[in-house]
Amino acid sequence: MPSSSVGPERLLALGAALEALRAVAREGAEEVLGHVPEVGDRLTQNALDGFLDQLADTLRALDTESTELAGRLRIAASSLPATPARETATDDASAPPRKGLFR
Repeated sequence: MPSSSVGPERLLALGAALEALRAVAREGAEEVLGHVPEVGDRLTQNALDGFLDQLADTLRALDTESTELAGRLRIAASSLPATPARETATDDASAPPRKGLFR
């Protein structure tokens, strides 16, 4: 469960970003498998096919995990009280800058 200093708006915004990632990952997996080039050499073709299969599997896993995490974030956001805008602005201004994904 997120700390009380995290407002539901932030959780919902992160969930929305994950939904966008989900859509791109799903489209990417389909596109990778739809454009398999023929290289001619059997060993090279097998290596390329294996790589593209792994890439598509990774993109599908990213799709699945981001969908699940976005759902968890929505549930967590619904369990938190709404943060008034004034309080959020004060908290953000006094907090030290954060690096990385969770700004």
